[in-house]
Amino acid sequence: MNDNILSVENRGTVRVLTMTGVPRRGNPMSPELSRALLDALAQAMADTNVRCVVLAGTPTHFCVGADLVDVAKLQGVQAILDGWLDDLDQIRKMSKPIIAAVRGYAVGGGFELALYCDLIVAAEDAKFALPETGIGVIAGQGGSQRLIGLAGRAVAADLILTGRELSGLEAKGYGIAARAVPAADVVDTAVAMAEAVAQRSAPAVAFAREVIYEATEAPIRQSLRIERLLAAVVLDTSEAKTRIGNFLERRKAPKA
Repeated sequence: MNDNILSVENRGTVRVLTMTGVPRRGNPMSPELSRALLDALAQAMADTNVRCVVLAGTPTHFCVGADLVDVAKLQGVQAILDGWLDDLDQIRKMSKPIIAAVRGYAVGGGFELALYCDLIVAAEDAKFALPETGIGVIAGQGGSQRLIGLAGRAVAADLILTGRELSGLEAKGYGIAARAVPAADVVDTAVAMAEAVAQRSAPAVAFAREVIYEATEAPIRQSLRIERLLAAVVLDTSEAKTRIGNFLERRKAPKA
């Protein structure tokens, strides 16, 4: 595991994994970060001393999702054949609870990464968004489906179709985040919640999670598959290629 990409800290029976903002401060979900994150989670699951995991980012960025430099190279059919977007599905199969501690931006796949976790603790001024339609693509890791389940169709459609941002306080109000606290308290609050989980019966927590997932995930499994297929298909449109290219050009342009 690359310690520069992801740091690991044990706080008693809680393991805190922090995406460090290296090499890019937004923590784009590069193959390297994805592998480091899944490896670290697997190690936490295998460690009998760890009862709960907290996943955090930097004070300014939780995760900005897929790196568009990588996305621009994808071809839809080949992406599906290569298992594009399959990796993070493993998070839903992890045996211990994971709490997302979100400060700053959690956008695109970064928002979806937070939604993979059991609970989200958000900074009051955190920024959640699914901006994909603005660059000619769609969310492909369950963002639309899980948002509908948590906040309802109207809120999900608003975020997906307009790309507007939600604050952490709004996310709490809509039932997306479990708690919203000042940014300085986010990680400690998430750790305190994890410690509360760790004090409870491990088998009971495991079975409770199964019940929760069965109620919330089973009805949408087919929709998740369709979402992923359409996310790959839209990659091949000229609109997507043009908009992603324009975005990358603006990002490279020197700031005035």
